Amino acid sequence: MSLILTINFCIVGALLWWADGYEREPTRTILWSILWGGFVAITITALITPGESFPLLAAVVEEAAKLLGLFWIFKRGSIHSATDALVLGGFIGLGFTIFEDFTYSAGAEDAVEILVFRGIFSVFAHTFFSGIGAAIMYVLWKKLHGGGVVLGFIFSYLIHYLWNISLSIDLASLSPIIYIIVYAIWPPVVLVITCILVRRKEIEHIRSNGHSAISLGLISESMLEQILNKKARREHLRGVWSISSRNAYNREISESARRVLELDATESLQTDSPSNNSHEDLNHDPWT
Repeated sequence: MSLILTINFCIVGALLWWADGYEREPTRTILWSILWGGFVAITITALITPGESFPLLAAVVEEAAKLLGLFWIFKRGSIHSATDALVLGGFIGLGFTIFEDFTYSAGAEDAVEILVFRGIFSVFAHTFFSGIGAAIMYVLWKKLHGGGVVLGFIFSYLIHYLWNISLSIDLASLSPIIYIIVYAIWPPVVLVITCILVRRKEIEHIRSNGHSAISLGLISESMLEQILNKKARREHLRGVWSISSRNAYNREISESARRVLELDATESLQTDSPSNNSHEDLNHDPWT
């Protein structure tokens, strides 16, 4: 049972980690997200939801409980882009589903069957609900503010609700093809496509802001090349065997990428507050 959960966790976690390839979130932020989904959101859901016979209420409570964690992360200053929202929202959903799968299977006579079904299908589904919903919230919040958050939550809730309804239908007896599409294809496919798109969007943003960041002295031209090019990073690390030195370098890459990505907000802040002549907040880790 533990092996199945571990394998599924690693697969989905690796996908989210890959999506966050240029401005990585601190490990402690990711761990906090997983623990929120796996313990706090699960506890809130268990206290409020009367049972599986209420799929409408269950979907609302579960997504709201996960959203509270995402909102706290945002208030701590750890979400700077749709990629951050996707990744951290996805890790909250991942923590939630891993713990939920374990509780569903623990003590059940068909524990292995439950774990195989939920492990293969629901891991991607819950990560999909929370991650993509969070990305939509961030994108629409930039344009609609509170209204964008509501629309993003509605998306997460509706997809989750439809998933819950589909679980109550014996799709396999109706059509094996529909069964495979609903449970095995569309959640992972849509999640993978979204991860690819946000990763490309982030690198486009870095490229578009890169030259301005260099002219402002935020980063060097060499650092921009290292952010964008894995080969340049490997070349820089050639001969560096110390783990601490490599970790420090990786943190520097992430911090530099964050400065570039936040350049628009920084220029706006400087326009509003000319006395602000420091970029220290851009390097601040809110979880320290």
